[in-house]
Order: sequence, then structure tokens, then C-alpha cells
Amino acid sequence: MKTLILGIGNPFLGDDGIGFHIAQELAREIRDENTDVKDTCVAGLNLLELIAGYDKVIVIDAIMTKGGEVGEVCRLEPENLVKTVHPTTSPHNASLASVIEIGRKFLAGQMPGEIVVFAVNIQEVTEFSEEMTEKVKEAIPKVVNLVLEELGTRLVGFEPTTLGSEDRCSIR
Repeated sequence: MKTLILGIGNPFLGDDGIGFHIAQELAREIRDENTDVKDTCVAGLNLLELIAGYDKVIVIDAIMTKGGEVGEVCRLEPENLVKTVHPTTSPHNASLASVIEIGRKFLAGQMPGEIVVFAVNIQEVTEFSEEMTEKVKEAIPKVVNLVLEELGTRLVGFEPTTLGSEDRCSIR
């Protein structure tokens, strides 16, 4: 099974870089010829180019949720993402849920059969900074371990993170 681990985020926008930083860490840990680890700043329909052709995709990204705590980790699947609200007037800024839906409609044979999202609740994305807030940084080893568990591997010494409830992980 060909798997892609995709860290999404801009490392120059503070907490938004969480996906980028986790992908960098996972790239050092994973040595499996059937697993690719990539990071990207692209969004919207451009993501289709990256995820098409894989059997499974694990996305790591930042999220801001209603009632969620900074640093809290949510495990979401495409059906959870449908509830998200991302108002946009451009297909270039389409939400991940819309990208998956469009891909399944127009690239059915090339879309992954399984997509999982690990999202970290963040605090700050409006200021240019290479530094993340402390609670977001603390989530890095937790998410690394969750991704490794998803792949069937696990680093010794890390306990699984308790994921937020469905209500706490609903996007605002």
C-alpha cells in the first residue's frame, strides 16, 4: 500500500507551520519505501496533484476549533470535514473537504481510498514568525506518535494522545 504523509502549513506564520514541522520530524523517523513524507504550503485544488495516486493519505494541519484548547489534537476523517465552513469565492482556496469531494468525482480512480487528518488546535496565524506557541510545539511528539501508530509503528516512550471529542473538534 502506497501512503503519503502530508504536512500542510506555512512555517513563517507561527502556529500555522505545525504541519510542516511535524512532516520534517516524520521524514527523519520513517524509512519505508512505500511511505512518502512531504510538506507543502499549497492549498485548495493544488492539493489534488499531491494526493492523487496514493492508497492512503495522512494529512497534518493546523485547525482553530470552537471550544478547543491550543495544542489539542483532533483525528478527523473526510466525513468530519464536510461540517467545516470555509467561505471562499475561489477554487484555489477550496477547503480540504471540497478538494476531496472534487477529487473523488473527477479523479475517482486516482484518489486515496483512505484519508485521515491529524489537526492541531492553534492560537496564532496572523503574525509572521518562525516560532510556534509553546502548547502547539508540545503537540509535535504527540502527533508524530499518532501518525506512526496509524502506520503501525510506534516510538517507545510516547503514550497515545487523547483526541478531542467530536464537538471540540468541529471547525469554527
